[in-house]
Amino acid sequence: MNKNLIILFLIFSTSLFAQKQITGVVVDPAGTPVPGVNVIIQNTTRGTATDFDGNYTLEVNEGEILEFSVLGYETQTIMIKNQTVINISLQEGADLLEEVVVTSLGIRKEKKALGYAVSELKSEDINRVKATNVINTLSGKVPGLQVTGASNGLGSSARVVIRGENSLNLNSNEPLFILDGIPVNNRIFGVGGNSTDQADLPTDYGNGLSELNSDDFESVTVLKGAAASALYGSRAANGVIVITTKKGKEGRGLGVEISSSTMFSSALRLPDLQTEYGGGWAGAYASNFGTNYGPRLDGSIVSQELALGEPIDRPFINRYDLDDFFETGVNLNNTVSISGANEKGNFLFSYGNNYNEGIIPNTNLKGNSFRLNAGYNINDKWKIQGLANYISRSSDNLPVAGYGSQGIMYTLLWNYINVDLNDLRNYWNVENEEQRKLFTWGDNPWFIVNENINAFNKKRFIGNVNTTYQLTENLSLLARIGADESNDFRWSRRSIGAQRAPNGLYREQRINFSEINADFLLSYEKEFGNFETKTSIGGNRFDQKITESFLLGNGLTIPGIYNSQNIDVTPELRSDIFRKRINSVYAFTNIGYKDFLYLDISARNDWSSTLPAGNDSYFYPAASLSFIPSALFSMPEAIDFLKLRFNIAEVGKDTDPYRLSKTFNFATLPGTLTNPSQLPNANLKPERTTSTEFGLETFLFNKRISLDATYYTSTSRDQILNVGVSGSNGFNSLVTNAGEIQNSGIELALGIVPLRTENFEWRINANFSKNESEVKSLSGDLDTFIIAQGPDGVTVEARPGEQMGDIYGQAYVRNDAGEIIFENGLPLTGDRKKVGNYNPDWMLGLSTNLRYKGVNLSVLFDIRQGGEIYSYTNAIGRESGILALTAGWRDGVVGEGVVPDGAGGFVPNTQEVTAEAWAYGVPRSNAEANIFDASYIKLRQLSLGYTFPEKVVKPLGLQQFSISLVGSNLVLWTDVPNIDPEAQALNGGSLLPGFEVTQLPSARTYGFKLNMKL
Repeated sequence: MNKNLIILFLIFSTSLFAQKQITGVVVDPAGTPVPGVNVIIQNTTRGTATDFDGNYTLEVNEGEILEFSVLGYETQTIMIKNQTVINISLQEGADLLEEVVVTSLGIRKEKKALGYAVSELKSEDINRVKATNVINTLSGKVPGLQVTGASNGLGSSARVVIRGENSLNLNSNEPLFILDGIPVNNRIFGVGGNSTDQADLPTDYGNGLSELNSDDFESVTVLKGAAASALYGSRAANGVIVITTKKGKEGRGLGVEISSSTMFSSALRLPDLQTEYGGGWAGAYASNFGTNYGPRLDGSIVSQELALGEPIDRPFINRYDLDDFFETGVNLNNTVSISGANEKGNFLFSYGNNYNEGIIPNTNLKGNSFRLNAGYNINDKWKIQGLANYISRSSDNLPVAGYGSQGIMYTLLWNYINVDLNDLRNYWNVENEEQRKLFTWGDNPWFIVNENINAFNKKRFIGNVNTTYQLTENLSLLARIGADESNDFRWSRRSIGAQRAPNGLYREQRINFSEINADFLLSYEKEFGNFETKTSIGGNRFDQKITESFLLGNGLTIPGIYNSQNIDVTPELRSDIFRKRINSVYAFTNIGYKDFLYLDISARNDWSSTLPAGNDSYFYPAASLSFIPSALFSMPEAIDFLKLRFNIAEVGKDTDPYRLSKTFNFATLPGTLTNPSQLPNANLKPERTTSTEFGLETFLFNKRISLDATYYTSTSRDQILNVGVSGSNGFNSLVTNAGEIQNSGIELALGIVPLRTENFEWRINANFSKNESEVKSLSGDLDTFIIAQGPDGVTVEARPGEQMGDIYGQAYVRNDAGEIIFENGLPLTGDRKKVGNYNPDWMLGLSTNLRYKGVNLSVLFDIRQGGEIYSYTNAIGRESGILALTAGWRDGVVGEGVVPDGAGGFVPNTQEVTAEAWAYGVPRSNAEANIFDASYIKLRQLSLGYTFPEKVVKPLGLQQFSISLVGSNLVLWTDVPNIDPEAQALNGGSLLPGFEVTQLPSARTYGFKLNMKL
């Protein structure tokens, strides 16, 4: 080669690949710097840079290509030649609804084309503040979505309802959860009895979604109405929550991301205790009476035994502090992911680890998650993508939940104000034989947390493989198969000397869950002039198998040894197998006309194994329309975008297995069978839910204001229920189609950007929901149906013409003027009546986000107005005299009410009664006396973060680094005394809204979070 040519080549190569610094600003058409711009440096492994204030500084090479993108604007690319300053002016996209969202069957659609309401949360929205149960992070962020925690300890489940309850079966109101196109299990598998079962209190091991690692989530999409969810079939009658996980992306090279959070927790709210009177009755001291109606705590010397061994003379003072029992919890959550992609494929591998210690002593929860998401393009027509997620989750101890001698709050509410909880830490008189306890009917609280152990170990695999083949230019075929498999082993122990298991106890429960979904979708996509069309046909096969075995031995041979071989009684044994299959076919077509009119029509038919021949096949259609006037007509200058939508749809629904014909159950004794208590029905029909929806979406004033408004109605009929019957025929319930429920409501989502400058942006978002749910009818002459059973005869019932969620129980006897009638100085308790409803009148999520350069402040308030809750903490705390509300009763009480005057009228009550008479004169069964307005405002989330500039992190070998101070459930404002109004009782595998049955306190969490990209 010529020497001069070599020199010219070297000069050219040096200028082409030499690294240099460029600067610039990214602005919108008005010249305002745009925050949150994503800059991808193509053809390099150096990845992505993000600068929140619009200004950027980058180290680049000549010949590289920069891609500038941000939601709402057209992406721009530019090649680096000789520039040192590059200012980018982004052009707005046609509208923000060019955004693509994940819809039914994992299909991605432009949001503007959807004729139904869809809400999407990005990974940042979900993971801004970490939670032990990821479902709780959705609370307050989506209109129409109600998420309620349970206050049952570290493993607390959460109840999710979209647009109100449409089933009289509490467990049939949750949406279907989809992970990367495949249904995943979110069921609560319960153990134990109901919340007032003294012998066998339930333990909350959590629902299935709580096991997923939210750091893996790319987005969560909420499909609310039947039109949005109908293609998912029977289980989607209550809506669908679609989770899409992250995968490797092109243009970033090999990327490493690390997320780490350290959170601490404390009790959000403990009962408010009185501190003036100690243990005893009628003003006299007593060491084993179980109430705090004794003498005033005046410091006088009293001989006190109180499980301390020999009686001790010491001052009679307040020694009781719940903070001596509850601890500071800790949550450590770490995730590392490695990803990469090119034109041939992509991969992302992540490992997540979490460790939790609860605010209840000696409780913990541990988990590991391994996830691989990988895809490969076999050729230009054939692609394959696979996901494998292995999860392990365990605990050495979770607390029981509810009222009873094994319940923690039960014992703490009956304790004596003059007792120091630390004096009870040494809970053995004789180890493994006799405990030191305050009174005969309850365990020592330290004995409960250290000896009444409930442990578990669960392994779970979630995986799917899908492949797409482009048969022709317009015709493609998708085939997919996915599995959700888990093995859960639980064991519980009670030491010899336990109040309810004096001879000790050992229990095992094994639950194996398997679900396989296989589906295909053949799609034809074609443009005809001004029409865009896509038509698809597909099918699905769903197979589910659940096996459960149970062993219980109420007696141990050798103290302190817990296994099945050490049981000295005939154990109670149980084994159950449940199988279910649904075969489905479906078809749908999407038609778009000139970017302003979109029509979707779909139909599905299911065949369910749980329904009888002749009724096992059920067909349901759906149709939706999206009309965009702003794309067709000239709009006022203030209107950037306007869309109207309408849909109508129906969804069918089947039932649980083995409800058609009589089968025998295994009895508790080995080798024996027993009759079921439920009378089956061979003539069941599928349930049906029909819904309509009207909506409006608009952007105003250069997209400074956005509004999404929806009105909907839905009717569910032919509900499949267990209806109580006379036991004379050997059965106590009948399976039948009974009941029709109608829901209607409005949803509003409002977004405002009051201020946006070069370095500062302020956003406000609000979502409002109001739902009314009416029981239109029940079966035949049935005038009431008990939905849930609480303590002391308090129930949730459905009655024709009334609202879903009505709470019934005994109430005060009142005269025609509404005044409480007294007798002998005490209010009278009379017949049962409606005393409240657990559903809120409306819900409001209110959030604000302020960003200044690299600093970001995010605040979320969750507001619920209306609804009631029955509090057993209030009922028990009255009797024990420990709650602050009892302090003013000690000098006698004259209740506010009236007594008959003997002439047909009433005069004010003037009779005084003692504190004890007043406390017990209103029984626990008086629901009206223990029910409260459950309205509240919660500071649900708070995050203050800083993203370090590139010039700081680059010398450290990082692409991006941020740190945040975060918290959740930080502040609660409510008129409900002593408890968190979100509390829910647990009955086996069911959460019972409207009932607080001495639940554990919910947790306030706070800490810090780190995110970095290498």
